Amino acid sequence: MATAFETTQDAVRSTVSKLNTQAETAINNGKAAMEKVAAKSKEAVEASMKNMEELTEISRANVEALIASAKAATAGVEQVMTHLTESSKKSFEDTTAMVKTLASAKTPNELMQLQSDFAKAQFDNAVADYSKLTEMMIKLAGEVMEPVQNQVAVVTDKLKAAFTTK
Repeated sequence: MATAFETTQDAVRSTVSKLNTQAETAINNGKAAMEKVAAKSKEAVEASMKNMEELTEISRANVEALIASAKAATAGVEQVMTHLTESSKKSFEDTTAMVKTLASAKTPNELMQLQSDFAKAQFDNAVADYSKLTEMMIKLAGEVMEPVQNQVAVVTDKLKAAFTTK
């Protein structure tokens, strides 16, 4: 039969063994929890870095779209100004020629007919010039907005994809 000392000693050993097992389990659980936290933190940092890269790329593309838009606007304004300059020059030349023609009129009726024909021709030219100018401005507006619209579509698609996947 075992003595009280041996029984106590066995109980202490058993208790110590149980405590060691529980401590090991707690340490292992703590390590696993810390590994999970570290992995989740790493994932979060990687996701943040990816998001920052995407935002940087979007910002760069936005700036490029604005630059392309500005270039289109500059080129278009140059074309419009060239057209206006040419139209003004032609109108001045036509008016100068008309004044010379009016000076050579022999009768008041001939003078009135020349003036009437000139006014009709100038009106027709003005309508044609304004039509051409309107077409140029509409084309210019489209060319200026195209890079921006394309970039907005790209960003919208990215945002839509980001919100539908999460």
